[in-house]
Amino acid sequence: MKILEPNSGKEFAPIAKQHVYVCATDTKRKMFLKEIKVGPAQHSWEWVVFRTDICIDLSGIDNRYCSFDNAINRAVNDVYCTVYEFDSFEEMISNWDNIKYVDGITTVYKSEE
Repeated sequence: MKILEPNSGKEFAPIAKQHVYVCATDTKRKMFLKEIKVGPAQHSWEWVVFRTDICIDLSGIDNRYCSFDNAINRAVNDVYCTVYEFDSFEEMISNWDNIKYVDGITTVYKSEE
């Protein structure tokens, strides 16, 4: 299990498409990145929510991106998401309870009277 960090100090950080990527949000949602094929030459990458009470919605563009790189980079650089990389689904399942949002916001602004 590895957390993908924004601004790691490297210009490029290679990662494997065949690994499993899970995004934990500050609202306690967990999503995994999956390639969705809709038709011939029509596919996208989408963050799919781990919930049984909602269906996968392909009509909107909420969590859908045209490329793997775009999907990963948007999530990693979102301050309200923590992205984890796993070698396999088995590794993800064994670490499921450890997948949590890590708050990287260090400055809190408060109003003064």
